[in-house]
Amino acid sequence: MKSDSSRIWSATRPLIGTMIGVGILGLPYAIAQVGIIVGLIELLLAAFVSYVVLRLYGDLVLVRGGKARFIQVIGNELGHFGTGVAATAYLGSLFGALLAFILFGGQFLRVVLFDLIPMTITTASAVFFLVASFCTIGGSLFVARAQKILIPLFIGLIALLMVVAAPHMTVAHLFASTTENFGVSLGVMLFAFHGMSALPEMRDVLGRQSIALPKSIIRALCVVLLVYAVFSIGILAVTGSATTENAILGLSTIGKSLVLLASGIALITTFNAYTNVATQLTNTFLYDLRMRFVPAWLLTAIIPFVLFLAGAQHISSVLSITGGVLGSLTAIMMLVAYERARVSAELPKNSLQISQWAVGFTFLVFVGVMLMTVIG
Repeated sequence: MKSDSSRIWSATRPLIGTMIGVGILGLPYAIAQVGIIVGLIELLLAAFVSYVVLRLYGDLVLVRGGKARFIQVIGNELGHFGTGVAATAYLGSLFGALLAFILFGGQFLRVVLFDLIPMTITTASAVFFLVASFCTIGGSLFVARAQKILIPLFIGLIALLMVVAAPHMTVAHLFASTTENFGVSLGVMLFAFHGMSALPEMRDVLGRQSIALPKSIIRALCVVLLVYAVFSIGILAVTGSATTENAILGLSTIGKSLVLLASGIALITTFNAYTNVATQLTNTFLYDLRMRFVPAWLLTAIIPFVLFLAGAQHISSVLSITGGVLGSLTAIMMLVAYERARVSAELPKNSLQISQWAVGFTFLVFVGVMLMTVIG
């Protein structure tokens, strides 16, 4: 039998694995756009806003109970039209995330294997998709077991990367870029902290200890924030004003071995994020839409790959639409559902621990990011 503390830490893995995906690769560039001081303040702001969203959604998840996923969790509060908008945004954001993982996964797989097996990025992306999709056939149980290995491995390799890159770091590089681009950088950071889909999985892991969900959320966010800060500062200290949108590519001027190590880390991260999100999406089809496993799995796998084959391969556009528009709209609809549940007294009093000003501030942040993304 697991102890309560062990179960709480086990419940953090789905959220850590969902959050730490391709978003981490854009953080150094996002921070470079506004300078290290403002960038780290923005990172803390994104973490706070994400905590509010996750905590409120967690309250709704616990109230619904059972195996309910996003559509059932907020459906009672929004009516048919509102639920349709929220479901479209939510499913679209997850499919967009899977598409982004396929694109990035192909890039990193090609770098890692090119000396042994030369291949085009398109071929590498297809190979990444086939392997990662096949692994999700095992469902939540397989992904949970894989996370026990992949997450510690990823954190260990990040530490190794920082040690190897240390001789190339200089403090002056951290202050080399101060271009003002607040809105764009905040959008990238919010995308990096997006992890709502993991909360029903966390509830399932906790079982009878589901009341400890807020503790698991806080612990996961602290781990993610620390990893993001260390990685971003380390990369910026190496590349400075030459930091690229994809942090790994910016290391190419330092040396091939460093790029290979960083690409291996990114490949593990992307694979872990893909299996997490794909499993969560499959479970949404299973429990919310009452589909059987095979059709649910096929739908999860085929749609992003069809989009990839159809030409949706511009990474910046995929990330902007997925995070800035669909992800923000998903969070906004959840906040509306939460306020309706609060007004109707559906939520127990002991769950109403986030002040309304924090809810209102978070709502405005996501509205602002969505508008800036659409206008941009």
